[in-house]
Amino acid sequence: MRKGAAGTIIGACVAMLAAGCALGTGTDRKAAQELADRLFPGELRLLGARTLVPETTGSEVTFALTSDPDAVVRLRIDAKKGHCDRKPCETALTDAVTKSKAQATEFRLLRTALERCGHQIIALGPSAEPWIAVELTNANVTSVLTALGRCAAQWSAGSSAPTSDGSYGLPEGTRSLRVHLVSPQVANDRPQAKPELPTMARLNQNKLLAALSRHTYFTAGFVLRGDQQNPVAAGITVARTYQDREAFGRSVRTAVAERLRQTYPDAEVVDYTGVWSLQTGRIDRFTGYVLFCEHADPGRRCMGDHAVKVTVDEGGTPVGGMEIVRDVRDGQTGPLRLPT
Repeated sequence: MRKGAAGTIIGACVAMLAAGCALGTGTDRKAAQELADRLFPGELRLLGARTLVPETTGSEVTFALTSDPDAVVRLRIDAKKGHCDRKPCETALTDAVTKSKAQATEFRLLRTALERCGHQIIALGPSAEPWIAVELTNANVTSVLTALGRCAAQWSAGSSAPTSDGSYGLPEGTRSLRVHLVSPQVANDRPQAKPELPTMARLNQNKLLAALSRHTYFTAGFVLRGDQQNPVAAGITVARTYQDREAFGRSVRTAVAERLRQTYPDAEVVDYTGVWSLQTGRIDRFTGYVLFCEHADPGRRCMGDHAVKVTVDEGGTPVGGMEIVRDVRDGQTGPLRLPT
């Protein structure tokens, strides 16, 4: 086969995979349908299948649960190897049905809690974190976070999901909720899924999540412990598009370098680093660190011996003064020790 023809075929296959086409799923679909008919006759409706990338064999087959309009059952099956995610397929499908029912119940508790606060879930992330539409401003950010905190407490009080086992740095018995907030305009322009799909299948489609995250959005985080009615910790961060993030970084570095060289004429600015936190009660003021070396040294690459703590606006322009934090790195190449 000529190189050009081979490249065309490979390119077409990659494009089909990226588009979500099912390549070579026929055998797995058939085996999964036969298994469903045998174990759960009349209870599972086949929705579709996708290949497992980068695995060379196997598929993820999805079913709707006829008794629950929200639930979606996902079965990873490899008919060629005769197992389902390295387990007997009977066990795997039974577990998947049980899991789908529990997830649907948990979703309804979250949906009810948010709807009581006036918010519709428009998407669900990979860890079932909800997306909602809110036009955040300096005038309403505090009240929106307060209301969402009450929603989180209501959800936590009624939730059937187990508490944290200490993962993600949370103490045992602690629960957390992350809510993504996009503008109503972005929400209105989101792609719509087929209405006959189960709710959870509609809300976590890759093309939907990609469309929402293609724009700048905020994430509010809430932490709840035990039976407490109010979040014990809450914060909000912003996720920018790649283009906005690059432009923001260039503006921050340029502006800080100009000010810094008034005191350190030979300073070399390296990068802005860390999570830039929003000021309490505002969505247009970000505080973070810019790393620099006091003198450029041709003999070594500057990784940032010192830092400038600065607050900037949405465009990366400093507002107010700058604080110099010296000796933030262990040695010349060691880890950073930035103040919290």
